[in-house]
Amino acid sequence: MKKKIAIIMCNDMHMDIERSNVLLNYIMQNGSYEIVCDYTIANIVIIQTCAFGEKKKYSVQVIADVRANSRSDAKVIVTGCLLSINKEELEAIPGIEVKSFKELINFFKKSKICHFEKIVPQNRVIVSEGCLKKCSYCVYPLIVGNYKSKPIEDVLLEVEDLYDTETTIYITGAQETSDYGIDLYGKPSFPKLLQKICTQFPDCNYVIGWFHPVGLTDEMISVISQNKNIVEIMLHIQHVSDTILKKMNRPSFEFTDKRIQKLKELRPDLIISTEVIVGFPGETQLEFQNLVKYLEKGYFSDIGVASYEQVLETPASIMENQIPLEIRQKRLNFIKDRFGACAYPTSNNFEMSVIEEYLKSYSFFKTLPKNILNNRQKYNCIAGVDTNIKLKLEEVLQEVSEYISASRSEFDFQRNQKYLREKYTLEVRSMFYSIFENGNFKKGIKQKAKKLLLCNGS
Repeated sequence: MKKKIAIIMCNDMHMDIERSNVLLNYIMQNGSYEIVCDYTIANIVIIQTCAFGEKKKYSVQVIADVRANSRSDAKVIVTGCLLSINKEELEAIPGIEVKSFKELINFFKKSKICHFEKIVPQNRVIVSEGCLKKCSYCVYPLIVGNYKSKPIEDVLLEVEDLYDTETTIYITGAQETSDYGIDLYGKPSFPKLLQKICTQFPDCNYVIGWFHPVGLTDEMISVISQNKNIVEIMLHIQHVSDTILKKMNRPSFEFTDKRIQKLKELRPDLIISTEVIVGFPGETQLEFQNLVKYLEKGYFSDIGVASYEQVLETPASIMENQIPLEIRQKRLNFIKDRFGACAYPTSNNFEMSVIEEYLKSYSFFKTLPKNILNNRQKYNCIAGVDTNIKLKLEEVLQEVSEYISASRSEFDFQRNQKYLREKYTLEVRSMFYSIFENGNFKKGIKQKAKKLLLCNGS
């Protein structure tokens, strides 16, 4: 009998899907395993972790959730970025095995993959892995190691696979796109690659992701200006203060601004998205205000804002004049509200212990129902988790309360009852009902809760 195996991706970006696809190909080729999307029935559960910001903490919480709710005899294997900086702490967690991605591949590999299949589909082509930049706040280069590009021929084959079905293809590196090819061809070769893509596959739009301003050479700008189907570039400026940028080990604001102006002049229709960091050590209120003023110029169609996090092993973590959490959060929220920016907040978890977080989370998850949502699957062949929903149970309960309060007519009852029963498992709905039944609620509210939440309403 085949062993059931479930893979849980971290909640971070596209590169995790790429690794999942590689792993899935080897597992399915092995023949000894059956892929399942429900980790609670699996014999083996593989958790891919993240090591960035709050996602690091969340990865540990997912491990705790899986350990609390998977089969008692399940083998739980932890892999991913977190191993690079917290391997010893992970190994101290009871009931799990810690394996690198290479070790996992070797464990399942029986022969070379003849035909690579994108089992979990995405409209992204990952051209490289790693980062050669040395930004003082970023731990990524320490995690992923050497920069590694795919040969141009391999990238073109991946684009060809998507070309017939996709109207837009996202071309990116993980983490840095602009240095593409430097390891294979002795110099950055992304403009050459991009021109080949646009020439061979013209009937498609292309989005460039994770691009460093230094990569906006005249050659790169020329390729973008000549090919109107390059519709967007994700260009992270991070800040406009030269003092801050120098501390970050990023190019000067004047350099980046000139590149942006040239892009806008040649391609006024080009969508430019960006990301900025607020609360970097030493950032003054005036420097923050100047950043806001630049964003108000309207060059960027989409803005992401991250609150600086004091990450161990990074040069910025030991810099003087660290900004208090409340100021960082205030500045982040201002940009979020002012520009409708996608916000990446951080908690003040500089000294967070992986094992302590695990033990606290494990105890919490053991008290909750095994499943909260009826359907947790996000990707084909990938096991979904409702860890985040469990962590926000108060918000979930508030939503349930609002549906109960809003159920007045018979039509309301039928509609809301259908929604709640399709979304939440009976186990958790029973738990919600017990809160209303035992709480200080009016008799009518308790009766409505019973009718909406329990299967037979009796």
